[in-house]
Amino acid sequence: MSRRSYDQYCGLARSLDVVGERWTLLVVRNLLLGPQRYSDLLRGLPGITTNLLAKRLKEMEVHGLIERAERDASSAYRLTETGRALEPAIHALGRWGWDRLGEPRAGDRRNIDWLLVALRRRYRGGVTVTATFEADGAPYHIVLRDARAEIGRGAAPASDVRVIGKGQDIARLFLDGLPGPDPMSVIEVQGDASALRTLIDAFARGDASPHRADRDARDAAGQDEPGAIDAARGEQHAGA
Repeated sequence: MSRRSYDQYCGLARSLDVVGERWTLLVVRNLLLGPQRYSDLLRGLPGITTNLLAKRLKEMEVHGLIERAERDASSAYRLTETGRALEPAIHALGRWGWDRLGEPRAGDRRNIDWLLVALRRRYRGGVTVTATFEADGAPYHIVLRDARAEIGRGAAPASDVRVIGKGQDIARLFLDGLPGPDPMSVIEVQGDASALRTLIDAFARGDASPHRADRDARDAAGQDEPGAIDAARGEQHAGA
């Protein structure tokens, strides 16, 4: 399969030769939660055409990013080890883009799958709890064990708490926190309700900007911005 290349002996350029085409990284994002059939991928990537999706999937198979998996007597796509190795890059780009989201634009779509992928990097750690969520009828699991967060499609075999509701209402739990003392006003909670609060509090409400975090740390320590002292010295020298 012939494809354009940057023809640069550089790791970044070589990576972009493989994953730089439009939609490729979004396919990887969607498969981080588990295998999906072609129809599921098409539904979860609003705006892509069926022909373009077929082309991207074929390219990704050739590059060893995905493979076919038999699931429920039908073929589904799943990430290979090479494809899963892109997860840190997905999260780095997600954090970078979080600072640039601003208010939703007209036509912006939302999907709880995309939020659940983001939660994989927002886990604060130190919690042990297992939960199943049914969002718009689709099951998902969140299993937290100390520093590890397993988040994906399908129900957990044994859950401390089970939450049922609309995807948008479940998403708001992780974006805004529990709505007061009675979360069951918008969702159905089965099992240990206190485990739900523990679970929600285990995640940050958004992505912390590394630049903002560094700046806040410097402010707290009373330190100047990197280069500020050198710049000041330069100004003094120029005025001498």
